[in-house]
Amino acid sequence: MRKILITSSEKIINQIEKKLRYNFEIDFEYSDLPEGKIEAKKDNKWVTICRFSSDENLDNIITMFNVNYEIKCK
Repeated sequence: MRKILITSSEKIINQIEKKLRYNFEIDFEYSDLPEGKIEAKKDNKWVTICRFSSDENLDNIITMFNVNYEIKCK
């Protein structure tokens, strides 16, 4: 299964995990910073797929992730 790492607040991690858990194995790190990021494992290295603000719309984060994942990891 494809592996991703989400770094953000607990609330955002829970929301993103609900959307992506069926397609990805998800690891996470809680952070109190106002921004977050999603990384994917490619060739045994973590590659940053997207960065987002903690007040960004969840649908925008998921769309940005999906587009960038297709570009960077396929």
